[in-house]
Amino acid sequence: MKKRLLFFLSRYRAPCLCLLSGLLLSLFAAQHEGRLFSPDTAPTLPRGNYGAEDARYALVVEGLSDEETELLLPVRARRYREEELAIAAEACMEKLPLAVLNGNASLSEIRTKLSLPHFFPEEGLSASYLSSNPTLLDSYGNVNNGKLTDAVDVTLSVRLRDSPDREGLLFVLPLTILPPARSAEEALRQDFLSYLEEEDGRQLHSASLSLPTAYRGRTLRYREKKTRESRLFFLLGAVAALLFLLKERQDRADKAAARREQLLLDYPELVSKLLVLLGAGMNARAALLSIASDYTEEQAKRKSPRAAYEELTKALLLLRAGESESHMYRAFGRACGLRQYMKLASLLEQNQRTGVAALRNILSAEMSIAWEERKNLARRLGEEAGTKLLLPLFLMLLVVMVIMVVPALFSF
Repeated sequence: MKKRLLFFLSRYRAPCLCLLSGLLLSLFAAQHEGRLFSPDTAPTLPRGNYGAEDARYALVVEGLSDEETELLLPVRARRYREEELAIAAEACMEKLPLAVLNGNASLSEIRTKLSLPHFFPEEGLSASYLSSNPTLLDSYGNVNNGKLTDAVDVTLSVRLRDSPDREGLLFVLPLTILPPARSAEEALRQDFLSYLEEEDGRQLHSASLSLPTAYRGRTLRYREKKTRESRLFFLLGAVAALLFLLKERQDRADKAAARREQLLLDYPELVSKLLVLLGAGMNARAALLSIASDYTEEQAKRKSPRAAYEELTKALLLLRAGESESHMYRAFGRACGLRQYMKLASLLEQNQRTGVAALRNILSAEMSIAWEERKNLARRLGEEAGTKLLLPLFLMLLVVMVIMVVPALFSF
């Protein structure tokens, strides 16, 4: 009984693991299901903290009517009183001047993008922003001071609230936007770009834009910047060529492996046919010619070539070309390239030269070994196919685990 159990577990290991995982998850969910209320305490429903999302509870009410009543009750998150909201908002505004700087020196020296926090987790307050000059400073903290030459004062209105349906409190944060810090070369480049944009506006009605040949006493020459698209095409071509080479190599390897498996699967059948024909009184040569002839007739109907019989047919053509029977056997064994076929060719060649006593008994033993090897090969191929199916099974298991665990976690 113990051996049968061990064999069953080893044979169906993956399904057993899936079943065990599902059972454990089911037990875990069952222990934490329906434990919201205790019979010894008054029934209460926990709220979300300040700023959290509203919760929904699926309840079963007993005593409301003759039967149990099922309800889906929305419970809003906790809210501040007005005086509590003011205290929490003041705490947020104390943090805000340092939180928004994002590398800027101070609120009076803003040159780069601000980091505007939209939620304060400690106080549970959300923040929304409105700039007095949206083109210079938008509500996301982006600073558009590329064309700025002088400092500009901007006010940033900050509204803090603990829920979307509440007006909240409004605060004002004063800022000063400065031109971006540039080196002399960057300033010259920006000035020249501004000059070109002005020229583009003046020549807007002409068919083309005439570029200046001089700027601030310097002679200018122009050329279009070369892109690297040509190199990209060459790189894509090289990658595609490499992938094709790898694919061809993999195809050859797959084809060779499929041919080897086909040869191993056909070997017991070939030896069995040869043994039957030898038992009917034919010699080895006539038996092989008969097998090749039957295969040719079958191919005219089904047209699904088998490697072993194809190589046998090619080897028998050597006899018509005047080659010796021994050379034909050796060519057949080398063309198949497997130990089993080389052994068979050696037996037939030795039988043709000197005669082998009890050839039928040797071939009968060889046929038994070949059928056993074929069973092992079929078993291995079946195990490989089962292994390939494990990935979809584990993916399905993962989906089931997510479906079961996530609601259980959100119910805490």
